[in-house]
Amino acid sequence: MARWLKISLRILSVFVGLIILTWLAGAFYINRNKKEVLASILEQLNKNLNGKITARSMEPTLLKGFPGISVSLNDVLLRDSLWAQHKHDLLKAQDIDVSLNLFSLFSGNVNINRISINNASVYIYQDSSGYSNTSIFKSKPASEKKSSPKSSALEI
Repeated sequence: MARWLKISLRILSVFVGLIILTWLAGAFYINRNKKEVLASILEQLNKNLNGKITARSMEPTLLKGFPGISVSLNDVLLRDSLWAQHKHDLLKAQDIDVSLNLFSLFSGNVNINRISINNASVYIYQDSSGYSNTSIFKSKPASEKKSSPKSSALEI
C-alpha cells in the first residue's frame, strides 16, 4: 500500500475516533446529569410559550440525532396558561425526540436543533368567548417581524 494512503487512512481513523469519543462523552454527560439537562431543555422550550410544557422523564437516544446527540422526553404535556379553568391539554405525547447541539451542551447551554413528536394527540379547544388553547404560542414582537414593503400604488 502506498505511504500516502496509509497516512491518509490513519488521519481519517483518528478523526472518526475523536468524533465518536466526543459523541460518547456527550451521552455520558446526559446520563449523569439527567435532571439538569431535562430542566434546561424544558426551560428552553417554555421560553416561547404562554403556558407550560412538562415531561415525566428523559432518556438519551444516541443514533436518532447523529452527529449531534438526541434525547427522548417521555409523557409530555403542553398546557396553556388557563388550563386550570378549562382542563384541556393542547398536546399529549408519549415521547418527543429533541436533537441537541453537542458542543453547546458542553458549554452549559442547551441549543435545540430539531424536535420530533411521536405518538401524540392534539386537542384544540375554543370557548364561547373565542379564547383558544392555541394562544399558548407567543407572537413575535412587531420589531422582530419582517415586513416586506407593499405598494398598492403604481408610480409613473
